[in-house]
Amino acid sequence: MKILMLSWEFPPHIVGGLGRHVYNLSKALASKGIKVEVITFTDGSSKSEEVIDGLKVIRVNPYIFRSPDFISWIHGMNFLMIKKAIINFDLIHVHDWLTAPAGIVMKHISRKPLISTIHSTELGRRGGILKDDYERHIHEIEWLLCYESWRVICCSEYMKDEISKFFSCPLNKIVKIPNGFEPLPPPANLNRRDYARDDEKIVLYIGRMVYEKGPHILLEAIRILNRNDLKFLFVGDGPMKPHLIEMSKRMGIAEKVYFLGHVSDEVLHALYKMAYLAVFPSLYEPFGIVALEAMGSGVPVIVSAVGGLNEIIEDGYNGIKFPSGSPIGLANAIKRLLDDKELYYRIVNNAKERMKNFTWDGIAEKTINVYQQVLEEYETGQWKPRV
Repeated sequence: MKILMLSWEFPPHIVGGLGRHVYNLSKALASKGIKVEVITFTDGSSKSEEVIDGLKVIRVNPYIFRSPDFISWIHGMNFLMIKKAIINFDLIHVHDWLTAPAGIVMKHISRKPLISTIHSTELGRRGGILKDDYERHIHEIEWLLCYESWRVICCSEYMKDEISKFFSCPLNKIVKIPNGFEPLPPPANLNRRDYARDDEKIVLYIGRMVYEKGPHILLEAIRILNRNDLKFLFVGDGPMKPHLIEMSKRMGIAEKVYFLGHVSDEVLHALYKMAYLAVFPSLYEPFGIVALEAMGSGVPVIVSAVGGLNEIIEDGYNGIKFPSGSPIGLANAIKRLLDDKELYYRIVNNAKERMKNFTWDGIAEKTINVYQQVLEEYETGQWKPRV
């Protein structure tokens, strides 16, 4: 079986969880004998073609075009992907709207089945309201991708309901396959005292600095807690970062907070080893790979009871949940873990046990089953070209 995988994110160009998902899934598929060719993008700093972990990776450079905005840049990337694509594959697998145009064109040129994974939706990210043509354009591409796909894969029951509702997609066309956890590389050599005193516990936030990830909710909770025995490290970049830095100054909590920006996996692993707990206060979260990452690293997690996080975490068993959007609820959850040592260690142990459900090996097996079902339907159906 040969799969053509399309993704705008792929190492070394990682923006969020999508890139990690595509890399780990493709690597796991290749280890099971599936031939995978990935087409992705480069900014000129990575090779245009190479083999990584048994995967053939082809990169296109959309910066050769003068793009007035991000959507124009994405359409240029899709055009270049179509030019680079091979024809001798069995299935096309597209990740999100960002590579949908290329995947749909390749489907009709090759007359081969198209499968998509929807990692999030524009309507979900925007709180159910599309404010302008930019957002409506993305939503319409997402609708078209679901319509053109033989199967639509998503990571949670929450996303399954969202895709069905937003795109009028039949439920029997949608398959839930969770995301997985990949152990981080050996930690970098960091000095804990660069971030906190010996008597201070470190609380980690990992995620993009955007509204839907809720970093501002954590800042409000820090103000409410008003404790001198905690330091808070914010890992990640995004357009909201300058506002958050200014917000921390206005609140008088700047001395308790570090904004570290994007860090390497080695540094992230070192930060997990230093952390007492990790917080994920998302307002919208289809799944939450970072929560798995923290749990797999032995760090107890506090999450908002929303989306995929609400399905991963059982309150008081493998993590703590609080009402989404509630700084007071988050502050109380942090205090709960700080004050109850027995609960703390029970959560750590239970979380490690629960991680057995999120291996990339198992996820690859479920994905191969979807591929096989689609190919069986394709071989016996009417859409396959007649010889």
